[in-house]
Amino acid sequence: MPYDLPPPADPTVIELRQYTLHPRRRDDLIDLFERYFVDGQEAAGIHVYGQFRDADDANRFVWLRGFADMPARAQALQSFYGGPIWQAHRTAANATMVDSDNVLLLRPLEASDRLAPADAALVVATVYLLAEPVSADFVRFFDSHVRPIVTESGAPPIARLTTEYAPNNFPALPVRAGEHAFVWIASFATTAAYESHVARLKAEKAWSDTQAALSQRLASPPQVLHLLPTAHSKLGHGVASGGVHDFDFLAGTWKVHNRRLVARGVGSHEWEEFPGTSTASLHLGGVANVDEIQFPTKGWAGMTVRAFDLQSRQWSIHWISSKQGRLMPPVRGRFEGDRGTFLGDDMDDGRNVKVRFYWTRRGADAARWEQAFSYDDGKSWETNWVMDFLRDGG
Repeated sequence: MPYDLPPPADPTVIELRQYTLHPRRRDDLIDLFERYFVDGQEAAGIHVYGQFRDADDANRFVWLRGFADMPARAQALQSFYGGPIWQAHRTAANATMVDSDNVLLLRPLEASDRLAPADAALVVATVYLLAEPVSADFVRFFDSHVRPIVTESGAPPIARLTTEYAPNNFPALPVRAGEHAFVWIASFATTAAYESHVARLKAEKAWSDTQAALSQRLASPPQVLHLLPTAHSKLGHGVASGGVHDFDFLAGTWKVHNRRLVARGVGSHEWEEFPGTSTASLHLGGVANVDEIQFPTKGWAGMTVRAFDLQSRQWSIHWISSKQGRLMPPVRGRFEGDRGTFLGDDMDDGRNVKVRFYWTRRGADAARWEQAFSYDDGKSWETNWVMDFLRDGG
């Protein structure tokens, strides 16, 4: 029988999903995830732990999601895949994929094996496929032989997962059946930390003995996934609440590529593209900042004023266009990891709209801003303007 433990804390069901993609289409799929699918699934009750580029395969995309239990899984998947977000973007997503059926249905071994948000440059998932269901004996072997060595060498497991044997209750999305998987996951703050871990393992004689003993228990060699977190991956960038220095990265001069809907709120898919240059400065020790952006092909400019409320720990962001000269109503919010979400209310061509800004930090020299409007009180969103920032000279 499978290793039997009391149910861990939510979520109790986890999918490890590996997609094979068409050449040069991975970033297209990641863009869809970052724009639409993470928030859409979270709204349906799905916990999206993280999404990753496979460092060893340019055409593989890997991600993890969780559910409270199997009945909740069926309900949440039906809600998302039958809902408007997937229906609107499924054709574009499916066009990137060669195969999406490489899916392990898993559950945490214990409550302590929860996949918490973490800051990491690299996440490593090691998949053991056993000849028989994971037993208490195998768990004892892992915890007494494998775990101490990998922990000492710098890779303490942050989660141990094993096959969930319940039947797939959403057959429209296949999962791998008839396998007995044990998966352990580690995270590394830097790639250098991972390289040091590997070097220490190689130098450890007990590790080669442990590998030999482990191989006797496996049906096939281990699969080791070296995963690079995407910009919005919780497992990789954490969800720490932001603070007064959130926008410090923006100081300086940037080249900006703009992509904007020609017509908003009418179902248009026609976009225009145009350049911009932005210069930002910090004030009051970071509590406030201002940027001015010029659109040379448009003949107008804009300015943003941001202020951080030290009591509420939220930013207020105001936009001013040279075309109107008005201080627009603010959006308010905060950063979690490298992504900031900011919400507000405004008018668009006489219609009440909810406004959403996303700011995504992409290292020291790149960033993205996205604007979306909702015309139905937040039930659905239309992204209408995207700015990609590249530091001038970067």
